Amino acid sequence: MTASQPWTRPPPAATRSGWRLLVVMIAVALNLRPAIAAVPPVLDAIQADLGLSATGAGLLTALPVVCMGVFAPAGAALGRRVGRETAVSCALALVACGTLVRGLGESVVPLYGGTLVAGIGIAMGGALLPGVVKAWFPARAGAVTGLYTAGLVTGAMLASAATVPLSHALGGGWPAAIAAWGLLAVAALVAWVPATRRLRATAEPPVPGRLRLPWGSGVAWRITLYMGSQSLLYYAALTWLSPLYLAAGWSASRAGLLLGLFSLTQVFSALAVPAMVDRTGDHRPWVALCVGTATAMLAAVGLVPTAAPWVWAALLGLGVGGMFALALTMLVRQASTPAAAARLSGMALLVGYLIAATGPVLAGAVYDATGSYRAPFLMLAGIGVGTLVVGVSVRPSARV
Repeated sequence: MTASQPWTRPPPAATRSGWRLLVVMIAVALNLRPAIAAVPPVLDAIQADLGLSATGAGLLTALPVVCMGVFAPAGAALGRRVGRETAVSCALALVACGTLVRGLGESVVPLYGGTLVAGIGIAMGGALLPGVVKAWFPARAGAVTGLYTAGLVTGAMLASAATVPLSHALGGGWPAAIAAWGLLAVAALVAWVPATRRLRATAEPPVPGRLRLPWGSGVAWRITLYMGSQSLLYYAALTWLSPLYLAAGWSASRAGLLLGLFSLTQVFSALAVPAMVDRTGDHRPWVALCVGTATAMLAAVGLVPTAAPWVWAALLGLGVGGMFALALTMLVRQASTPAAAARLSGMALLVGYLIAATGPVLAGAVYDATGSYRAPFLMLAGIGVGTLVVGVSVRPSARV
């Protein structure tokens, strides 16, 4: 199929029940970040209880990001074999189980083991959702991408802001607080399965055979590099923004609120930027604006962190929310069909998140080496400049 050929139109069930699918898809998206974002607010407590170094603590955040890369093609392949909707159900079940396992005690084994299982589920869900958007909402791909991106960052915001209060309310310390988010995934699974039953019955039959990723496409490689570098910036900032201010004398609750603000502002740019891309037809000016803002704020946090911390966090959130939404928008807009979107997502998430996983660990290692947060945040600002160059190199007319 070429870029000019239309794909199969959505089945009648999808058209009649589009609003319901949209709601449950956002519910799925809400669960693809709390397992990661719940850790940084209680990272100091985890390090103290388990004796983790800064590098080991960074690995705790990096592990699900590695999974998001390694297992993304598995999600796309499972969707080909059993259907997108059934595969999303499997992904949610893994997220729920892995997150709940982390509450089994103050021990390295359930913490890292549960994080691994949840990370696999997050990877599968992230690889499948662009294909769902392309298949069921082809005429509103940008706007729907913005909505489910907003769901992703809202999940991160809730976990960032509420994990510390949860640890106090539940009385079980950090294990209970980070495990409680598994209940949210259970609720999403209970909503997803009946809402998509008719869609599973009317969708195109599963496609057997190997999933062929677009390794020979230059466009796919540029999108992949952009996906990886912008994700690296996000996960490194998510991991180390709160510890930086804890080291500056802030309380855990105040640092958690700052991280919540960082996540909250992402919601607005995640919603607005894809809609503006739909309106203008060109993502490049928005890449320049969002990545440029994030890069400037990373430099500000590194150089003058206490000058205006709430402003830095809010603007950094606006930047990273927009640049992440743009990455997901490219996975949908630059793909010619739903199947192409699944292949492009598999490649971009596989390589991109392996790149991104180095961010928290690398920043932690730089901190261990220098004893200061200035060097890692300035390093991230330098990576932001490269991210901007790669992002604007993808033409709006390019197709995979």
